[in-house]
Amino acid sequence: MIKHYLFAALCLGLLGAAWATPIFPLSALAPGQQGYALTAGPGNVIERFAIEVIALQHDVGLGFPLVLVRASGPFIEASGGVAAGMSGSPVYLPYRGGDALLGAIGYIFPHSDTRIALVTPAEVMLGRAPQVMGFGDELYQALREAYGPPVAVATPLLLSGVSARASQHLAPLFTDQRVAPFPVQTGRVSAAQDEAFTLQPGSAVSVQLVRGDVTIAAIGTVTLIDGETLYAFGHPLLGRGEVSFALAPAYVTYIVSSPVVPFKLADSGQRILGAITHDRPQAISGRVGARPSFIPITLSLTGPGATSKRFEVTSDERFYAPLLASATLQILDQALWQLSAGTAELTWEIGLAGGDTLRVLEQITHPSDIAAATAELAAAPLMILADNVFAAPDVTGLSLSIALSQQQRYAEIIEVVAEDEEVQPGGFARVHLRLQPFRAEPLVRTLTIPLPRELAPGPLELSFRGGLMPEEEEEGDPILSFSELLISLREQVQAHELVVDTFIDGERQQLLRQSFELLIQGSQTLTLTVGNGEVPEEPAPAEPGEDEKLDPLPTPAPGVR
Repeated sequence: MIKHYLFAALCLGLLGAAWATPIFPLSALAPGQQGYALTAGPGNVIERFAIEVIALQHDVGLGFPLVLVRASGPFIEASGGVAAGMSGSPVYLPYRGGDALLGAIGYIFPHSDTRIALVTPAEVMLGRAPQVMGFGDELYQALREAYGPPVAVATPLLLSGVSARASQHLAPLFTDQRVAPFPVQTGRVSAAQDEAFTLQPGSAVSVQLVRGDVTIAAIGTVTLIDGETLYAFGHPLLGRGEVSFALAPAYVTYIVSSPVVPFKLADSGQRILGAITHDRPQAISGRVGARPSFIPITLSLTGPGATSKRFEVTSDERFYAPLLASATLQILDQALWQLSAGTAELTWEIGLAGGDTLRVLEQITHPSDIAAATAELAAAPLMILADNVFAAPDVTGLSLSIALSQQQRYAEIIEVVAEDEEVQPGGFARVHLRLQPFRAEPLVRTLTIPLPRELAPGPLELSFRGGLMPEEEEEGDPILSFSELLISLREQVQAHELVVDTFIDGERQQLLRQSFELLIQGSQTLTLTVGNGEVPEEPAPAEPGEDEKLDPLPTPAPGVR
């Protein structure tokens, strides 16, 4: 409790003028009114530029009105117009002898005059529902017909340690068509810059989904600070309602002028100023001094480009799987420096609430892009936990180890031959398995398969399936609880295993699960005849043939079997 109080007090000490800001009522709005807006420019200097009210429009498809304005002045001319990253910039108009907050720059018309913007009213951002008549409809409709409906001012997505290719995994997060993420590489800032940052209306802030050795964050502008409550952006980020993102300083280094959309270049700070807790159509909001809920992740890579990275991702189960996939792909791309074939073995240790640890093993191979395939697999257990219908997963931490090889270490099942086509209930089936490794000499392995006593005389079909083959939906018993889901993940068939099963009385029964030095691809069936004679003794292990003694494949890389 004391630590929380001290943390909040220190963060509140960063605030500039945090007082009750007068709110401009839409009922007092009229065309031609003159005001100003604030936004952070290069060097984090709070710049002021002129604003003129043009129209108040209700029919914008958002469920709330927007104010059409024209921005002007030397700063706007130098920037090339309203830039990506200016969303949330507070707009003020004269009211009752002072300045009152009209709202936040939030929307533009795409491919139009970049000086024209739309303001999300402060009354709307604060949850009020003003009932006022609109005006200036003709100009608004003309702009809409010429350029389409308004869209949110593009939000620069700050990426540190994440390439454009890796950022593609983030696309599913941005399902709100009004929001257009704008990937921009970001750098690190000094501790002195973090300490000197002042949080105030017009400040640039970094809303972090991932922080640490990997950073994924959105840059925008603070609109209003009301006590410990902060409002920003003037539009949604992901539009997912209640969230938990980290609020950190952003440092604007330059504004790039562009005929499409100017944008701010910025670096993301590491000091936590607070937590963004709500991501709604009108704005994002949060509490200054609050701690966001994040999951610590350690990712260790052995093999080419061996490294270890530490970062945190938001604990919101809707987001942590794609965020992990994006970070993993970037780390693997940096290790390989090319699109490469290969094989990887992954080991997850996932901490769960209550102290339980879920340990999962899996392997994968790919003929052309092992990095992308591994990144997708890396997120799979978290995705399964997030999608489960039984209980909240409450993930508390994750350690992911990846053993990487640039060899395709797999073999395909080519043929299965039985030593004896007749077997007995409760006995054994002895079969020879022919495997074809990738670009190497074939291998033959002999399997001794135990058979159930309840087998009826007649034909018996055995199914041989490699671990790289997906299981059929009807395989196995249905999962009925969260604990059974965890058991299923722990005991899942791995890619380097071979499964032999059959149907008895209409139900699939697993007879053998065998590990191999290679990943196993493909499937075969073998039909035997069950006799009604005596149960034979278990045969002694066969001496391997010449092709079984020699493994023509190179020694696997550490951790890859």
